[in-house]
Amino acid sequence: MKLLIDNLTFSYNEKETLFDGHNLLFESESGTGMYGIIGPSGTGKSTLLSILGGQLHPKGTVSINGIEIYSVADSTRRELIALQIQTSTSLRGKLGYNLRFGLPRNHEIYSDEDLITVLNQVGLWDLFEPKDGLDTLIGEGGLNLSGGQRQRLNFANLYLRAKYFDPALILVDEPTSSLDEISEKAITTMILELSKKSVTLVVAHRLATLNAAEGLLDSSLFKDSKEMRFYTSSELLNVSQYYQDLQSGKVHLDEG
Repeated sequence: MKLLIDNLTFSYNEKETLFDGHNLLFESESGTGMYGIIGPSGTGKSTLLSILGGQLHPKGTVSINGIEIYSVADSTRRELIALQIQTSTSLRGKLGYNLRFGLPRNHEIYSDEDLITVLNQVGLWDLFEPKDGLDTLIGEGGLNLSGGQRQRLNFANLYLRAKYFDPALILVDEPTSSLDEISEKAITTMILELSKKSVTLVVAHRLATLNAAEGLLDSSLFKDSKEMRFYTSSELLNVSQYYQDLQSGKVHLDEG
């Protein structure tokens, strides 16, 4: 898998320019692997994922395997990239609908039993089974669920889409920030499963989520260099004060 970012420029306003001619060339010969994105708050981690996922359209070029992601239809991009953002405003209707959201209509890939299996994996089936099972109504925006429950439901949907489309790139934004240690381990295990077939980029709330990452992209370095790259942990210790502070416990990811 080849990811190319060329002359990336993006700002939310005149005072908040996150990317100003930034570049990245990432290649994975195997087309698989989990990679982490870390950095202080406000340095562009989530914005970068939204750009790579096609939700934001910056100046510059972003291509995956030679395909410019903004020049293709949403349906094609959906088969190339699977994205989970921190919060989902699309939650509505029945539980089963939310799990299948983004999948082709009338597909016969996932049975109800398949959906229940995934809900058990993310630790949600015990919540919904006593209610109306897959027919349980989810409030608009999922506001009747806790933050951790919404997070796990969003991830379950991503997991099902990624398994169905087998995309080149999977993007996951803070999948474990609201979870306890047991749920975090379950989600991390599922992420590692996905990364065996697709390159998977994870913005993490906790370093433990990235223990098995093959490389780390540190957004604290974006201001000093327009060349973005993934480092090994030992390499990053030599170039990033932020990462040194993380490892020493002076700062925490949830403070960034």
